[in-house]
Amino acid sequence: MVGDETDTARNTTSKSRLFRKYSVLISTLVSVVLITAGTVETYFSYQETKLALLQIQREKAIAAAAAIDRFVKEIESQMGWTMHTPYLRVASPLKQRRIDFLRLLRQAPQITEIAYIDVHGREQMLVSRLSLDVVESGKDYRDDPKFQKTLSEGRYFSPVYFRHDSEPYLSLSLRDRGREVGVTVAEVNLKFVWDLISQINVGRSGRAFVVDSSGLLIAHPDISLVLGKTDLSEARQFTTARAAVRSQGRMALGSITEGMDGREVLSSHAAILPLGWLVFVETPLVEAFAPLYDTLIRTAMVIAGGIVLSVLASLLLARRIVRPIQALREGAGRIGAGALDQRIEIKTGDELEALADEFNEMTAKLRQSYDNVERVSALKRYFSPQLAELIVSSDEGGLTESHRSEITVLFCDLRKFTEFSSIAEPEEAMRVLEQYYVALGRQLREFEATIGHFAGDGLMAFFNDPLPCPDHAAQAVKMAVVMREDVDQLLEGWSKRGLDLGFGIGIATGYATLGHIGTEDQFHYTAIGSVVNLASRLCDEAKSGEILISETVHAEAENLIRVEFEGERLLKGLPKAVPILKMVGLEQIDG
Repeated sequence: MVGDETDTARNTTSKSRLFRKYSVLISTLVSVVLITAGTVETYFSYQETKLALLQIQREKAIAAAAAIDRFVKEIESQMGWTMHTPYLRVASPLKQRRIDFLRLLRQAPQITEIAYIDVHGREQMLVSRLSLDVVESGKDYRDDPKFQKTLSEGRYFSPVYFRHDSEPYLSLSLRDRGREVGVTVAEVNLKFVWDLISQINVGRSGRAFVVDSSGLLIAHPDISLVLGKTDLSEARQFTTARAAVRSQGRMALGSITEGMDGREVLSSHAAILPLGWLVFVETPLVEAFAPLYDTLIRTAMVIAGGIVLSVLASLLLARRIVRPIQALREGAGRIGAGALDQRIEIKTGDELEALADEFNEMTAKLRQSYDNVERVSALKRYFSPQLAELIVSSDEGGLTESHRSEITVLFCDLRKFTEFSSIAEPEEAMRVLEQYYVALGRQLREFEATIGHFAGDGLMAFFNDPLPCPDHAAQAVKMAVVMREDVDQLLEGWSKRGLDLGFGIGIATGYATLGHIGTEDQFHYTAIGSVVNLASRLCDEAKSGEILISETVHAEAENLIRVEFEGERLLKGLPKAVPILKMVGLEQIDG
């Protein structure tokens, strides 16, 4: 109730202050005296100012177009480094070309993929940042413009396309030199064009952007407009500029036209002829002619000083209102877009400043909540969800510092997976691993195990650290039995597909050293020590379907499990032979 009364009082005060401000503004604008001499001066000042501003904007558009043109030519030049292979005496031209492609990807971050198509239109080499490299795929490009037009014209620029609906790309193809002419195709990320456009400053609210030959927006300071595939093909600004380029050549002075947001703007443009793109530089008329308003004020001061003072006062007051409201609107937009690390700075001494402070306080709380969510998500990658929540909520980062503790370690892996993966298709091998880890992941979460690491088909997990688990040995053997049952179902399905795989588990209990291991900016939480080695060796010794455990595990969970003594064996990396027990069942399950 008190809060509602405070809000009501605050809104009432705000209305009264705004009313007073607008009352003063209206009262000062009682009359305006129009003088012929002032009108004529205003007209010529307007024409001169427009011409000067258009000239400045055109120079910026030309500079941006030249920079983009250099950007494309630099990529062409860099691609040319990879075309020397036909002139080299090398035993394996494709191997040499792959080395050149990898070097190019390191030196040209804007290139995402590069491929070589031979003279017959067949893809021979593909090197990518986003997928596995492919050699001699034989993919047919004979009917693709990337191949046909490049062979006939020497180079080819594809229409701009959006990869996975996220970022604009351009395919750039060059014809190789040599006896057997092939085609080199690079997929270029146009985010670098975004960066270039974003650096162009045009007053306070002016902007630069790039449109391709079809009218598609491909670079703009507001990335959301690009990702939204904004189509300007029917916009007056684009059609006017396209007609001017056709009639006047690469560059035209520009004009006053309707901008993207519907407001009138002062717009200049320049063409990038090889690509057919247009670079626009625009400024809202309100901002562009601000100096002209000053000229009007000076002229009016000579004729009627009193009226000039009243107009100046109204302009200053309007700016005091518009600027903080604009800052609030833009700040709210950035917060809504996820930019939680920015502050809205308003110094007006009224309710607008108080509102900005409330926005900043809200943003700080959202940032704190978001950080907590990110910390939980990161910790869940190698802790159980319950433990991740515990660390964040209790702010106990010391739980993961290096220390020594008694734990139960479980190792498991697939039998014959190495042989299978060496002959299987990559997709088939990865599909088997995906099904395998989905099955294991359910039990790791259910039994609240801490994941030590993954290594291909091998998995290490442990119990009783950092989350305490009094019956950690029993918990490990229970999880092992359920894991075996789940994987047995997978093995049955794989067997029907002709895959001969197996599954083994090793478990050991003992003291280990635990903590963070890794580089300065990337690490994981794991355990080291003899108990880890013992569990790993037991896993190696286990046949398909077997769960081998150490004496300590049997001692801790004796009332829960039934075992068979397998004798003593000398295991790799251990100083002496150790007793090995095979778990044949759980008393609680077998009843």
